[in-house]
Amino acid sequence: MDERVEIGSIVGALAVHTDARQWEELVALFGPEVRVDYTSLFGGDPQVTPRAQLMEQWRQFLPGFTHTTHLIGTPFVIVRGEQAQCTASVVASHFLKEDGFEGLDCWIVGGCYEIRFDKVDGAWRISSLTLARAWADGNLDLPRVARERAGAAR
Repeated sequence: MDERVEIGSIVGALAVHTDARQWEELVALFGPEVRVDYTSLFGGDPQVTPRAQLMEQWRQFLPGFTHTTHLIGTPFVIVRGEQAQCTASVVASHFLKEDGFEGLDCWIVGGCYEIRFDKVDGAWRISSLTLARAWADGNLDLPRVARERAGAAR
């Protein structure tokens, strides 16, 4: 399989497994440590974290939404030896269908994913995930509510 196609398939799997809350499948997409940068959306600083810890962070957030839909556009991939860089547009819709949120039940995030891949034991793995040039619309309080709901459910 062409390496660019393989990497594009991993990017697609990132969206599918995230929306399905398939944590084990998601962990397998990442290298042992991942640089994560959502500063264009949330501020703060980029973080380098073990992949298991990243999945735990996502588990403490995403299940707080009723459902999510991550749409990632066609990736532009450049492969250079054992590293690759991928850029793709992304729009993620996060919904909280619950009494009291009628008309305020959606938080939409968009931007561009900049994803770096490294070959790990012969397989491409995500080593860096950046949400660049991000914007958000809808109920901007839903991330806080989702964190609270996900924490209460655990």
